[in-house]
Amino acid sequence: MAHIFFDLDGTLVDSFPGIEYSAQCAVTSVLPDRVIPDFRSFIGPPIREVFRRALGEDRAEILRELELAFRKSYDGAGLRRTQAFPGVPEALATVRELGFQCHVLTNKPQRATQEILQNLSLISFFDGVVTPDSRLPAYTTKTEAALATSRKLGLSGPETLLVGDSADDAAAAAACGFRFAAVCFGYGNAHRECVSEVHFRLESFGELLHICEPLTILNR
Repeated sequence: MAHIFFDLDGTLVDSFPGIEYSAQCAVTSVLPDRVIPDFRSFIGPPIREVFRRALGEDRAEILRELELAFRKSYDGAGLRRTQAFPGVPEALATVRELGFQCHVLTNKPQRATQEILQNLSLISFFDGVVTPDSRLPAYTTKTEAALATSRKLGLSGPETLLVGDSADDAAAAAACGFRFAAVCFGYGNAHRECVSEVHFRLESFGELLHICEPLTILNR
């Protein structure tokens, strides 16, 4: 296992405070009479899909306006409310020392992803950052992005690990033949209910080392 892919929101970072703040700002701006729902259980997909599910809103123009209002807020005050989960910097440093190449695989746009990683001093741990807008035309799903990146890097399935919290993380891992580690502290429910196979469950981010350290010993 030479490569590890990490989801961002709900895996590496707790971005919910900023997402909730900016989502509420967007709903207040675009749909001022709408009751604002609890967004926590909807975090994971691209923000337009989050609004569609959380609000039960299918009008394309309204969803576009919500997304634009969200981006305006999130790219300013919202993303600065993001914090790394406990143990993330320390575990990533050790994983890199063990010789693993690390990548971020997220549904968040490139600009916001890079700014969050830089603000939290995490960017140096990663060899690559894959977002929907990493290419044009943009990737439409995380699975599509994972497959393209796997082909580009010449990765062989089970020797690569994907760490995430949601069903789309598990689906991306399964499509590529990667092993999947579901974190139990994120926003998604992949650790409890998942159609795709879950090979590991992490109660804390530091437990990632329980997977990585034995593999480095076996590979010596």
